[in-house]
Amino acid sequence: MAPSQSAPPAVDAQALAQALSTLGLMYGARDKLAGHAASAQDESEAIRNFIRTERAHLLATYDLDALVTLVLDAKNRNHSAPASIEQYTPA
Repeated sequence: MAPSQSAPPAVDAQALAQALSTLGLMYGARDKLAGHAASAQDESEAIRNFIRTERAHLLATYDLDALVTLVLDAKNRNHSAPASIEQYTPA
């Protein structure tokens, strides 16, 4: 009998964090993204929940579906942002 293996999580929080960081949307919210990713059924749901709660101000200007598409596209391109984006400390 083979040892039981746990299924990988439905959402790769690290890949989503990298995509959000590439777009400048990750600053200071990695732990919160991890929580959304852990409870989501898929990446779209994780992104939607993250934006609704952590970046809700964006919804005054941008369509939620467009933002989800933008983040997923950034994830698929697998680009990374310079580390300086998340190291910025406003005065």
